[in-house]
Amino acid sequence: MKTINHEGKIYQVGAVYEFSDDGKDWCVGVLEGTQPKSNYPYRLFFSHGYKLIRTCEVKVGTITEAPVKLIDGECYQFTNTFGNERKGFFSARRGVFFRTEGCDTPSECSNIKLLTVENSKCP
Repeated sequence: MKTINHEGKIYQVGAVYEFSDDGKDWCVGVLEGTQPKSNYPYRLFFSHGYKLIRTCEVKVGTITEAPVKLIDGECYQFTNTFGNERKGFFSARRGVFFRTEGCDTPSECSNIKLLTVENSKCP
């Protein structure tokens, strides 16, 4: 990552920081660079400059797949904890996928997909 030196401090270009003009209201943005002779020395992508900058204390959000709503008695395809692709029936009472060779707990599985008659046969 490219860095810049401004007034004795090193900043990372393209990193997320908090910016303000008055020190009260802060916004989160990505540092594009500095304009040393300006009253607003900290430039952001797609925005005007700001007078102040500080380390971003805001947690960056994540995007994850929504959990599959499991239906009792339906057949699912999934990847188990060992990375093996499996198929099994979900038992709401037991809270597991039953397979020919055993069972798997949904919380330990990934890539869970409901199988239909059109796209696969269940064991």
